[in-house]
Parts: sequence; C-alpha cells; structure tokens
Amino acid sequence: MEPARYGLVMSAWASSVSYAALPVSESPTVLGKVPQAFSSGPGQALPERAELMPGIWRLPLPLRDSPLGHVNTYLVRTDDGYLLVDCGWDTADTLRALEGHLRALDIRLPDVRHLVITHIRPDHYGLAGRLREISSADLSFHRLERLYIESRYVDADELLSEMREWLRLNGTPPDELDRLNRGSVSMMERVQIAFPDRTLDGGEEITCGRYAFRVIWTPGHSAGHICLYDARNKVLLSGDHVLPHITPSVGLHVRTTSNPLADYLDSLQLIGRLEAELVLPGHGDPFRGLPARTDELLAHHQRRLDEVIELLSRRPGVALSGYEITARMRWSRRRTWDDLSGFERRMAVTEALAHIELLHARGKLQKRYGDGEITYLVSELE
Repeated sequence: MEPARYGLVMSAWASSVSYAALPVSESPTVLGKVPQAFSSGPGQALPERAELMPGIWRLPLPLRDSPLGHVNTYLVRTDDGYLLVDCGWDTADTLRALEGHLRALDIRLPDVRHLVITHIRPDHYGLAGRLREISSADLSFHRLERLYIESRYVDADELLSEMREWLRLNGTPPDELDRLNRGSVSMMERVQIAFPDRTLDGGEEITCGRYAFRVIWTPGHSAGHICLYDARNKVLLSGDHVLPHITPSVGLHVRTTSNPLADYLDSLQLIGRLEAELVLPGHGDPFRGLPARTDELLAHHQRRLDEVIELLSRRPGVALSGYEITARMRWSRRRTWDDLSGFERRMAVTEALAHIELLHARGKLQKRYGDGEITYLVSELE
C-alpha cells in the first residue's frame, strides 16, 4: 500500500491519570523551570512555553479545577504547516491558551494542518472537534479509540446505566452508587466530539520535517493509547503512558478490555527498551531516564499486586468484593479512603479491579459469583 501523502506522511499499516495514587519518582531527570509535576495545579501558573528541540514546542494548556493543573500539547513543524499532538479539553480558557501560544510564535490556527491524539480521554481529545471547525486540520488516532467514541460520549446515559450496575456487582454499597457512578459526568461536558479522518493501528510513520515518528500502540491507560517515537533524534512523545512523577491510571470497568493492566505492563516494557534520550509526557515536565522510570512503574504495580494478596491473606477463606478490597488499600500518603471524593473512589475501584483481574488471570485469586455480587479470595495454592 502506498503511503497517504498530506503534509505528514503515514506509511503502510502495521479511553486519566490516577488522582488517588500519587507516587513520586526519584530517578528521572526532569527538565525545565517547573520542578514538580503538580506545580501548575489549580490557582498556580502554567509552565512556560518552550522549544524543546528544533521545531518541537511544548504548549501547556490549563485544566481548570483539576489537580493535574495542565496538559501538555506538542507542536511540531512540518513541511506544510504544523502538527499538534493532543489538544486539551473543550473549554474557553483552554482555547484561549492555545491561541495565545500560537500567536506568540507567529502561527495562526489554520496553520495547524494535522492533529494527532494519543488517546480520547477529555484532557487530550476534548478540544479536537472545535479545532477541526477552526483550522480544518486532519485528525488521526488509534482505531480502538474510534470504537469508544459513541459509547463514551454519544451514548453516555447508557454507559452510566451499565457502569452503575457494574459497580454494584463489584460490591459498591447502594448509598455510594450514584456518588461513584456520576463522578465523571462533568468531564463529558468538556468534549466536542470529532471522528478521525484516519485511524492508526501502530507501526505507521508520521514525518514532520526533520522528524519521523513511529506510531507505537501502547494499550493500558486506554485501549488505543499511542506513543510517538523518533529513533534518529531519540525523542518519545509518551502521552499518558509514561509520566515523570505520577502513575497513569489503569482501570478495569464495564467497557474496557478484559485485562488492561496486563496490556499496560507489556507495553510499558516495550517502551522501556527504546533508546529515547528525551521523553515528552502528557503531564508534568519533559524528562530523561526512560528505563529507570519504566522500572519504577513496573515496581509500583508489583507492590500493588502484592498488597491485594496481603489484604486477602489476612482472612483466609473469606471472599471480598472489589469495593471492599479497594477500601482497605492505601491510596494516598496524606488522606484516608474516607477523604476521597466520589470520582477519586471510582478511579480507585477501577484501578484496584485491574490489579485483581490480573491476579485472577495468573491463578493467584479465585473469583466467585453469588448473591448478585462478584467476590475474590486467595487461591488455595497460594
């Protein structure tokens, strides 16, 4: 198949960060003037716009009322204009910030000819529809993300109904169901839906002037999450797959793939083997030390797996629901389970269930169905 040619060249064919668990990384070397990943939280200044490599700019965009503070978009000069990687959510202040960044660089929005989305979580995809209207940029993201647009954003009421029942099956108490289930509704309002002009599978090459980015499919945080890697310049745009200070959320819920944490760990090891000297993440500051950071993330998830086994081993033969296990796990250095909001509890439950499902797949846990609830206990061989 001949590559499609439209400024950036696609070669032949080959869903948010956890708000509950916030492990701090020691080893990556973080670049830039803002030392902490959460330094641009609510009420704080955004990191500075910066040209990180010739023809690649970091454009931080605000995430109002989010503990993340900002999302990084990356602008890359192409032969016929510019490529934008991710775009923030659909709010007026986000659009103003993007326009301000471009104006400072003497770039007009119509000069942005191409938009690539690493995954369709609202903070990376929400503004895509509006940008398409303003700039007529062509839009690309992974085929699996395309499949989830209707279920996540078009049929949101049906998804909420399914998710409520799924939370109930996993032990969420009746008086908690609505609080957990509707915790993410406000995020749906920050998305203007846009369907891709081209879907990606992984293995394509996106050429942008001096850069040639290979699309790498990295499922886990989202089923169709992708990273972009330029081997010659040794730079990786990692989206939410690898972040410098916090652990990307990997959760199991009613419409995810069957074992998202297994997918994440596999693709994390793949990314960790890349010769990338500079990592440009979706949140936090650019950093060096990719192998060390991926090792930290792998170790973090192993500790979580061990924690689940340890919790269930305290009461041999006693089965607990996913919610009950989650409520007993450690989710913050400074706050207890009782301190978490409904959205944070929902995120925690889905993340815990991802770990539980991986342990079940490995034969470490037994899964039981009864009395309208799913429960787990340590396998007898353990």
